[in-house]
Amino acid sequence: MEGARRHDEPAPAGAPPPEVVHRIHDRYLIEVVEQLGLCPFARRSRELGRVHRPLLYGETPSPEQAAARLHALVQAHPDAEIVLLTFLHADPRPLWERARALDDFVKELRARYDATEGPLFFMVGFHPRSGEPEPGETPPRLTPDSLVVQLRRTPDPVIQCVRAEVLDRVRRQAQQAAHARALEEARLKYPQLVELLERSIQPDSSLSADIARKNFEGVATGEGRERLEAVLADIQRERDEAYAPWWQRD
Repeated sequence: MEGARRHDEPAPAGAPPPEVVHRIHDRYLIEVVEQLGLCPFARRSRELGRVHRPLLYGETPSPEQAAARLHALVQAHPDAEIVLLTFLHADPRPLWERARALDDFVKELRARYDATEGPLFFMVGFHPRSGEPEPGETPPRLTPDSLVVQLRRTPDPVIQCVRAEVLDRVRRQAQQAAHARALEEARLKYPQLVELLERSIQPDSSLSADIARKNFEGVATGEGRERLEAVLADIQRERDEAYAPWWQRD
């Protein structure tokens, strides 16, 4: 599977067509999320055909419509693991000018979707300006948590919906890996503790904290950060160039 599975509606006048949008957003998925190691299970889910990208065109999206679209998709594709609700309209500017406004929409969407009693999904907003401080705010100190937000700079607003079962499975695998590492270290340094560790409860692992820490080590500064910023800038450049002819037709 080369990119996310497509679920398209016709593009309105002045908006970029689905094939152009998918090409740009697949670059972010593969070149940023996967190749820079920002999500440990994204590639597996994509290659299994379990990453879906429905495109939602319109000037005034509603949480009810987005929730209905998500619910219909997961009913039709019960093995869906990641759904990337992607929002577009006939304007060069993002549908939401501020990333924080998209976050407010995510809260409303979550409430509407939960009312459908569909399978549980965790939702988070991605935005071209994610991580930018609000006017008058001081930029936050660079930490693993603040970097996570900066990494969510998609070409257009996206709401990432990850099936809770997938996160639970990956979390269990992380716990097992942490336990195995502890045993191996004990065998080398403290053999008298091995029996105790083998009978102990597996240590808890905060999956999000582990991912944030690895991202910080890889792309927070230095060459890793330079490579990240270069890729993001090139994707944004291609997005603007590819969408421009369609905006001009409006």
